[in-house]
Amino acid sequence: MISIQPARLEDLEGVGRVHVEAWRHAYAGLVPSSFLDRMDPKVSAERFRRRLADPRQAFWVAVAGARVIGFASGGPNRVEEFDADAEIYTLYVSPSWHRQGVGRRLVAQLADEFQQRGHQSVVVVTFRDNPWRRFYERLGGTVIGEKTFDIDGVVLPEVVYRWSDVGDLRVRER
Repeated sequence: MISIQPARLEDLEGVGRVHVEAWRHAYAGLVPSSFLDRMDPKVSAERFRRRLADPRQAFWVAVAGARVIGFASGGPNRVEEFDADAEIYTLYVSPSWHRQGVGRRLVAQLADEFQQRGHQSVVVVTFRDNPWRRFYERLGGTVIGEKTFDIDGVVLPEVVYRWSDVGDLRVRER
């Protein structure tokens, strides 16, 4: 059985592991291998510790048994050039749990929290060549723009998806 729950300090080791697994799986051949090879679950866990401590951010984990299998975080929109109240910062699911509804459930939980915090609209930024980006389209996201992100000197194109009504994002999960 999978449960979705607020992230806790004791979840961070699993969050770091899932983060590295997901990046290496999804972005091999896209993100420079020099970067992927350097990724360390402990470093990722420490980075997410700061997120957990920020009260403006929502941070949820998916747990199967006692093992973290996915996580999502979000909060106020940081992409100023794109109009939205909230932003999904991260959404990662362990590759062995893909296509089992974990991502949808995590996004739905974020959408509920965004609504509770009074947010009306949501954006998410993802690599244009992310093999999993169609997930956002299936949830009703509309591409509203592009940006770039530099990793180890390689400039990667990104796309920005938007939902004008966070409630629409929640309804599509059901």
